[in-house]
Amino acid sequence: MNDEEVIWRKLLIDGDGIGDDRRLNILLKTYLKWCNTKYTDPVESQKAMEKMLVHLNLCEHAMKKSQAVSRMNVEEMLMYDNMSSEIDHNITNTKTEIDRAKEELKKAKTIRRNRMEYDVLAKLIIQHPPRTDTAKRLDDLKDELQALKMTKNEINQKLDKRRKQLHVLMSALNDLTDSLDDNGSMSEDMSYETFDDEDLDILTRKDDVEEPMSD
Repeated sequence: MNDEEVIWRKLLIDGDGIGDDRRLNILLKTYLKWCNTKYTDPVESQKAMEKMLVHLNLCEHAMKKSQAVSRMNVEEMLMYDNMSSEIDHNITNTKTEIDRAKEELKKAKTIRRNRMEYDVLAKLIIQHPPRTDTAKRLDDLKDELQALKMTKNEINQKLDKRRKQLHVLMSALNDLTDSLDDNGSMSEDMSYETFDDEDLDILTRKDDVEEPMSD
């Protein structure tokens, strides 16, 4: 089906139509009328031809306008496609930036938490003495403890010595008491210048006991 048949079919269906179709229909009717009319006057033929040229110019103008509109629509579609692609790209970049910002925020929170924990530990460390001072204090305490142990041993030795001396003294006193009890029947006016061997032995033992006690 050629273009002429399409135009005729359209004319039969829509009549003259509207807009560009109407211009084409009028141009086609005028052309067919001009072709089928036998003009006797060249002026009338020229007027009919000029009228067809006017319609032809209008159709050409409408065609160029339609082409321009079509081209503009294509350009707008391309522009919209580019804008859509750019928007999609910006959305993707924005999502990436949001994800990156979330990661940075997470890291910042972790750093802040670690910094707070560090500050707490630093305060605790500041409250305690340095390790060198603690080690020195520990050595001093060890030396002091060793000195106390030595002092305790010396005191225990002295106590043992005093216990022995006291035991000897108590033994001597018991012996002296027994001796005095045995000699209780003797005359009270006995002179102290006369001592027997037993008395001399007791006195000697007593002096030996008193001498260590004085030390």
